[in-house]
Amino acid sequence: MVNRKVMPPVRLTTELSLINPKADRLGNGLPVYYLEGGTEEILKLELVFFAGSFYQLKPLVAFATGNLLRSGTKRKTREQINELLDFYSAHLHIEAQKDIVSVSMFVLKKHFEAAFRLFCEIVREPVSPEEEMHTYLKNQQHIHVVNQKKVQHLAMTYFNEMVYGESHPYGYRVRTDDFEKVERKDLQEFHANWFHPGNAFCVVSGQPPKGISSLISEGLGNVGWRQPEVARSPEYRMLSSGSRKMNLDMPGALQSAIRIGKQLVNRTHPAWHRLKITNALLGGFYGSRLMQNIRQDKGYTYGINSNLVSLVRSGYFFIGTQVGTDVCKAATEEIYKELAALRTVPAGGEELQTLKNYLSGNYLRSFDGPFAQAARYKELLVFGLDMSHHEDFLKELKEITAEDIMETAGLYLREDEMMEVVVG
Repeated sequence: MVNRKVMPPVRLTTELSLINPKADRLGNGLPVYYLEGGTEEILKLELVFFAGSFYQLKPLVAFATGNLLRSGTKRKTREQINELLDFYSAHLHIEAQKDIVSVSMFVLKKHFEAAFRLFCEIVREPVSPEEEMHTYLKNQQHIHVVNQKKVQHLAMTYFNEMVYGESHPYGYRVRTDDFEKVERKDLQEFHANWFHPGNAFCVVSGQPPKGISSLISEGLGNVGWRQPEVARSPEYRMLSSGSRKMNLDMPGALQSAIRIGKQLVNRTHPAWHRLKITNALLGGFYGSRLMQNIRQDKGYTYGINSNLVSLVRSGYFFIGTQVGTDVCKAATEEIYKELAALRTVPAGGEELQTLKNYLSGNYLRSFDGPFAQAARYKELLVFGLDMSHHEDFLKELKEITAEDIMETAGLYLREDEMMEVVVG
């Protein structure tokens, strides 16, 4: 008989049940990875281009090029594309980031062949119609204007500018008139230079139909679609690290947004796993020290968190929250106290075990199913890492001590090295 009054023992695992990807390389050089698994007859195809805002020479060009892919091709209008996607029960998702643009499609196995042909047309033959482009940019400009009145959005954008500099694409803060400077030829040139098989990889996950490799090769491996000879990655200079502060007054604001952090390493660095664990103790989950102090004990906010962001050429750490303007100074002081305590006050046995249990369960959950595993595998491909990266995290989590966490905080997260932006 199971005694349900007694909690079962918690065991930290160091092993992951991973789908072994099958790799292929098409005739034009495009790498394709297959992660077959799951029980439902559905699959996901994701094409990732190293074509984020880092590569653009004019603000918003990468963002607009990616998001306007489905606005029309040489043979189809936006309406026709949307009707066909609905007909095939296919969901197309486009995400433009600082380093990459991802174009993914979820589709039923039985509709894959037809939907995939449409997918290839959208990716390879966009025309970015003038009217569609202006309508899209005008709508985005309106969203931008609204965001300029939100303290949290302003804190984020000014913080990135402070960390990387206003001339670096990681730190550039979009201006309202930037939306009016984008021209159709900018999108066409950017697509030609960066949306090609020499600058991309493809990940297919789920239940593939028979002959999928031939279909993929026919649609994306055509030798007529190849890398141009003229495109070269731009070079930028980042700001150096160091303590800097900024206070942006917003008359009438009821809340203040606080963002504190610094430029840091990305996930290719040897200390990444320890930093992830250290950050989680500080503000990476509901039971973190920042939440216990600033939300539960002081009641200054509904939520506060800290995070590590990994970019291809850099990374950064930040703490973010919104508090009442009357307690902003007190909340900021408490944040710095918690940063100092992270390197001076060791995690107790129960605190450390709770942290490990949470991170272990959450990490394992992030690999649940072929689509989740494909997403985690995509991360590795973007950063040039192999599958051992994920297993190394679990090993580090099992072995890390309170002293290791304090040492890591002392090396990378000292309070006197932080940058600070307060808006409100």
